[in-house]
Amino acid sequence: TQSEVSGPEIGSVRRPPTRTPTSSASGGTAGPSGSASASGGEMSSSEPGTPAQTPLVAPVIPTPSLGSPGAPPVPSPTKEEENLRAQVRDLEEKLETLKIKRNEDKAKLKELEKYKIQLEQVQEWKSKMQEQQAELQKRLKEAKKEAKDALEAKERYMEEMADTADAIEMATLDKEMAEERAESLQQEVDSLKEKVEYLTMDLEILKHEIEEKGSDGAASSYQVKQLEEQNARLKEALVRMRDLSASEKQEHVKLQKQMEKKNTELESLRQQREKLQEEVKQAEKTVDELKEQVRDRWDGMFGTIHGQLGQCGDIWGVESHKGRLQGELRASFSALKGLQESWRRTWDKGWRDRTQGMASYRKRDAEAVGSLICMSPCPLCCGQDVNRELMSQQEASAEKQQQPPPEMFDFKIKFAETKAHAKAIEMELRQMEVQQANRHVSLLTSFMPDSFLRHGGDHDCVLVLLLIPRLICKAELISKQAQERFELSESCAERAGLRGAPGEQLSFAAGLVYSLSLLQATLHKYEQALNRCSVEVYKKVGTLYPEMSVHERSLDFLIELLHKDQLDETVNVEPLTKAIKYYQHLYSIHLADQAEDCTLQLADHIKFTQSALDCMGVEVCRLRAFLQAGQEAADLAILLKDLETSCSDIRQFCKKIRRRMPGTDAPGIPAALGFGAQVSDTLLECRKHLTWVVAVLQEVAAAGAQLIAPLAENEGLPAPRLEELAFKVSEQIYGSQGISPYECLRQSCSILMATMNKMATAMQEGEYDADRPQSKPTPPAELRAAALRAEITDAEGLGLKLEDRETVIKELKKSLKIKGEELSEANVRLSLLEKKLDSASKDADDRVEKIQTKLDETQTLLKKKEKEFEETMDALQADIDQLESEKVELKQRLNNQSKRTIEGLRGAPPSGVASIVSGIAGGVGAGQVPGGGSGPVQVKDSPLLLQQIDALQLSLKHLKNENNLLKGAQMKLELASLAPLQVPRVAVARERAGEALPTQSLYRKTTQLLETLYQLSANAKVLDVRQSKSSSSSARLLEQTARLCALKNSIDALKDDTLREMVQQQPGAGVSTTFGTFPSSSFLKAKQEQARGAALCGRVTIPCAPGHGQAHRVLLTPDLLQHLRQHFVA
Repeated sequence: TQSEVSGPEIGSVRRPPTRTPTSSASGGTAGPSGSASASGGEMSSSEPGTPAQTPLVAPVIPTPSLGSPGAPPVPSPTKEEENLRAQVRDLEEKLETLKIKRNEDKAKLKELEKYKIQLEQVQEWKSKMQEQQAELQKRLKEAKKEAKDALEAKERYMEEMADTADAIEMATLDKEMAEERAESLQQEVDSLKEKVEYLTMDLEILKHEIEEKGSDGAASSYQVKQLEEQNARLKEALVRMRDLSASEKQEHVKLQKQMEKKNTELESLRQQREKLQEEVKQAEKTVDELKEQVRDRWDGMFGTIHGQLGQCGDIWGVESHKGRLQGELRASFSALKGLQESWRRTWDKGWRDRTQGMASYRKRDAEAVGSLICMSPCPLCCGQDVNRELMSQQEASAEKQQQPPPEMFDFKIKFAETKAHAKAIEMELRQMEVQQANRHVSLLTSFMPDSFLRHGGDHDCVLVLLLIPRLICKAELISKQAQERFELSESCAERAGLRGAPGEQLSFAAGLVYSLSLLQATLHKYEQALNRCSVEVYKKVGTLYPEMSVHERSLDFLIELLHKDQLDETVNVEPLTKAIKYYQHLYSIHLADQAEDCTLQLADHIKFTQSALDCMGVEVCRLRAFLQAGQEAADLAILLKDLETSCSDIRQFCKKIRRRMPGTDAPGIPAALGFGAQVSDTLLECRKHLTWVVAVLQEVAAAGAQLIAPLAENEGLPAPRLEELAFKVSEQIYGSQGISPYECLRQSCSILMATMNKMATAMQEGEYDADRPQSKPTPPAELRAAALRAEITDAEGLGLKLEDRETVIKELKKSLKIKGEELSEANVRLSLLEKKLDSASKDADDRVEKIQTKLDETQTLLKKKEKEFEETMDALQADIDQLESEKVELKQRLNNQSKRTIEGLRGAPPSGVASIVSGIAGGVGAGQVPGGGSGPVQVKDSPLLLQQIDALQLSLKHLKNENNLLKGAQMKLELASLAPLQVPRVAVARERAGEALPTQSLYRKTTQLLETLYQLSANAKVLDVRQSKSSSSSARLLEQTARLCALKNSIDALKDDTLREMVQQQPGAGVSTTFGTFPSSSFLKAKQEQARGAALCGRVTIPCAPGHGQAHRVLLTPDLLQHLRQHFVA
């Protein structure tokens, strides 16, 4: 389309021209030209393909309008009017200043009201914040409580896990013991299977002999074998009878020794009896003399009484004299009583029956004397009666003494009976005390809470504290009884008959005492640790009471056997060894960190060492008895001799150490001992070597006893056989292959001797001497008891506080009732005030909302107007620039064209196209400028030329498309000839479980942004722009702009996130680099086309009238587009 624009010359301006009152006419004339230029600019911008042609026209210059000459003249003002006018101006200025100040004061008052409202809001927020802080404090306390409960639950869980670990370890120990037992049983089964095989072989041999020789020959061979077996059994019986006879001989010798001891004791008792009889006679003589003295005193007393009564009849004097006499009688009676007690003590030792008779006689005398002392005021008659009674009793006792003494009887039996009677009475009393104590404990426990009696509570801890001393006492009792029963001492190894049953009994007794001493040492550690440990460890050990009390049955079993007199070498001691292992293992887990008492540790070590030495001595003597005669030079015999000497040396060292042990106040003996951990480790190492030596000797002696049992009494075992046994046992115990028992035992003994010698010298030199600790640590039981008492007292105090609180609460309830009535009245008033306030606030809010909506509308209109103004100004400036460029171009073309026309007029006649152009230009010029003259010529291209240009452009485009198609086909053929590529699949996780998460978050963000935008559009507020000096309006304006900027940024970020998510979900849409993943250009292009809704395929230009050109967008389907192309080509 072609358009022509005519108008004035336009310059580069950014604002529309302002209209002045002097140039109204010119502005009116310039208006249409301005509009025409604007429309022309729009049309030229809408049709960029056709350049606009504007002829040059001279600009119109406005002329000022001059006044008419016939107007009347204006009169000049006077001075008064000028002064009045100046005063009016001053007053107006003052009025304006006052108005401005009043307006400022109104603004300040409004700000003051706003500040008051803000202050009230801040106070409300402060109260709310305080409430929230209180709630947060409560939540914090609850969270701390929950954390504490969680920690306690964790500790309980750890304790339970520790208990389970201990139970697992005990189960593994039991499993190992059961496996050892199963192995022993399997060995027995194997031996029995061998016997069965041997017997089956004999049976087959007999069957074969019966088949070959007949029944007679087979019977004879069978009888011979039976006779051989009977002979072997008879030999075994003879050996046993020999052992029994030897044991009976030993018992007979024991009984003879006991008889000799009893005879010596009987002789000593007879001598004591004779001495006592002599003492009794002397005591009787002294009694007679004392009786005569008493009688003399009584006679003198009565004489003096008669003389005094005759001389003085005063009763008070008689009574005072009587008191003095009574004092003398009491003194004589006390002397007599002292003699009686001394005589009774001497008589009780020898002859108890006669002393009882004499004691009753003395009691009667004492009663008589006491009745005489405490007689009535008539002393003469009562004194004569008492004298007669005393004389009669004396005569009766003299008659009894003159009678022959009773027959002698066995005093030992009598003493035993009286002792048994006293013991029975004492046992009944003890039983009654035990019942009372149990009743006392049950009543006390009934007062205790359930937490005290629960499993693992304080009750179990107390039972553990009672269990340890009870076990120590029982072990000591069993040890003493075993030593007395089997007569175990240092010289017991020198007895005869150690090859048979006596040797086994001594070995059993020594091993039992050795095990019990080890148990006592372990339990002493427990006792010391439980008195020094912390409360947590004390409670943890208390939870193990059910497991610890189970092992008490082993000691109870041994005590029961002692009661029944059935403790012998056939008793199984495995439960006792299990108990020792359990207590040692438990101590290593829970109480290994506790400090030990050095004095008690060394005393236990000495006791354990002595019991182990006794055990070693017995086993060494047994092994020496097992050897054959004449083998004193063998290595084993020399080893046994060395062991015996080392045992005696170690005993001497133990005696030296015991002399310096604390426990007595003798000079030179320390009050306590103290040594470091190194000495404790050496003692532990010494104990370990001692246990190894004892175990080797016990195993070798037990195996030797089994081998020597079928042999005769005069026969013995060869030394190599015992050496072989010693090699096997030492390998098992010391845990190394091919080790020599001689070296092991000698090395262990040398270590023992060196350690004990070092300890003895250190004790004698006083290296371990220490002072007795002044302050002992408080036992955990006392700490726990104090805590419980404090809890109980706190509970009592809380009860009293609660009672006081109840009274206070009652009073507060009464006052609250009164306050409640007052509050109800105040609430009624408050409700009325709140209703008024709500109505007022609603009205104010409605007003504010209306004003805010108006303000928002005006702001939006202002923004639209500003935007439209900016857009129009930018468009005008662009049009001006384009017009200036076109103007310069047209000037150049006009100059060129004028030159050409001049040259053409001067030269040859013009061609057809040029003539047409010149004719058109001349016609136009003639129409515009009538009357001739050289004017501007309008240059216009012919339509044929334009059609040729368009056709050539279309053909060129068609050729380019065909060329591209041919190139594409050739590239397709080349690509088809190539090998196929291995295109990896793009991993698009569309069906994952978490695929919907980013899209959901994007949807959520978009909904949130829409809600905020809706809120902004619905709750818009109008700012008071008139108050230019108001800080709050400017702050609000800044706040709104900042809020809009933040919304814009969030929208841009949301767009970026959406594009990133689309790139991730669309395969091939992203380009991965080292810095990140970016969308590809093809994807962006497709996205832009999709945003526009269609792709630009071409432009169709249709000629129209100048100034009426418009652009229309037509949407076509692919079929319609192809049909349109075919139509244009046709």
